[in-house]
Amino acid sequence: MQKFLAILLVASTCFAVNVVTNPPNVEVRYQQTVLAITDRSGFATFDIITPATVVFSKPGYLSKELFIDDASKTYHVTLTPASTLRIDSQPSEAEVFINNTYSGKTPVEVILPPGEHSVAIQKQGYCEIVDKVKIQGFEKKDINYKLDQIPTVTIYSKPISTVLIDGKEAGKTPLSVNLAPGKHTLTLKTDDFFTLTEQISVNNLQKQTFEFTLIPCATIKVHVVPDHAVVEFEDRKKIQPALFTEIPLKEIALRISAEGYETKQITFTPQQGMNELTVYLTPVTKVLNIQTVDDAMVYVDGKAVSRGSSKIKVSGDLHWVEAKLGERSWAGLVDLEQTDSVKINFDYATLIMPRFKDTKYVIEGVTFYPLAVTYLPVGFHTIEIDSDTKTKRTLQFNAGSLHLIKPTEDLGYLCIFSDAVTKCYVNQKFVGLTPVLFYSVKPGIYLVQTGGKEFQVQVEAGQVVYVH
Repeated sequence: MQKFLAILLVASTCFAVNVVTNPPNVEVRYQQTVLAITDRSGFATFDIITPATVVFSKPGYLSKELFIDDASKTYHVTLTPASTLRIDSQPSEAEVFINNTYSGKTPVEVILPPGEHSVAIQKQGYCEIVDKVKIQGFEKKDINYKLDQIPTVTIYSKPISTVLIDGKEAGKTPLSVNLAPGKHTLTLKTDDFFTLTEQISVNNLQKQTFEFTLIPCATIKVHVVPDHAVVEFEDRKKIQPALFTEIPLKEIALRISAEGYETKQITFTPQQGMNELTVYLTPVTKVLNIQTVDDAMVYVDGKAVSRGSSKIKVSGDLHWVEAKLGERSWAGLVDLEQTDSVKINFDYATLIMPRFKDTKYVIEGVTFYPLAVTYLPVGFHTIEIDSDTKTKRTLQFNAGSLHLIKPTEDLGYLCIFSDAVTKCYVNQKFVGLTPVLFYSVKPGIYLVQTGGKEFQVQVEAGQVVYVH
């Protein structure tokens, strides 16, 4: 029994403990008892039974607990200055969470250590606000949040881009817009970069940010001679000037083709931005074999080429061939993709049926769609013109005679040729690739443009005018 009392007496012995606080004049408390107040230098001595936990407090500072288990050493205590944060909202009665801990409903005031704190404001029927608040020691900060019912979405991009939201243009980045929660399709466009299309998910946060970086690309503009060429890149085809956008900055291949010209393949690596190319195609040369009697004068595409049979080099596939033998004439349209030779026969009459609106021709029960050429044996033949007003006539045809059927008597005709296939314009209207044959016009003066040249020609009713 005496031994037990001795042990209890030793365990209950008080020890003098030294503490130093920063700041001074700090109250030291054990449970409900004030043990000491540090002096102006922050020093204090007090007796306490160890081990024990004491609390240091001073107005304007956060209280601090200290566990004392060794009376032989001096304890140094530093108090943290307290900060006051008052939060209100419109509307009020919103729940406040600070550092993920519920702190009450607005308006609410909390004591916090200095530094950065996360703040969340929530109220049914309104967007949630999430914020970061920095506060200094001894600072009293008052923040009033306005709660919105529709989130504000801010969109940033590198570089600055035009923004389309759900297909409608909304402005340029950086852009702030109100978007209802849910999924939205966002498109960003700017020159020299690939168009970016993303689906964004907007949640109930009052402020949300989306950032995007566009990938650089190239634009290619190809000018080709001749101007009716077609430029192909992958599955895209373009006519002149061929403009291709959103091209990757890597080696690519272009295929360039035109009727009557050799196809060309070009491989190169474009630079970001506009890349302009000028390409010249080489005309395809073919041989046209013409068979006729020795004294016949032969014309190809409006130009005299030989007397009698000959082989001539021409560019392109379609050619208009004419021949004269004394008072006799012959004419025909040759397609070198079908045949490389033509045999001229003056024993038949040549009948030319020109284009005119939706006109079609019926010769001896056979229907022809213009432009068409047929050859008739000597004698009488019935011709029916099926147009706005149907006409039917029977004409006599002689060997070596040349006939142009006229759907109406008040028209003239243009036949336009060039050395190589090219676009043709009449009064700046595109009328086709050369040769353009028996293009019907009303009497008057016309500007013909072909092969980079201009011609002013006068056409009278019933007249055929050749332009080369």
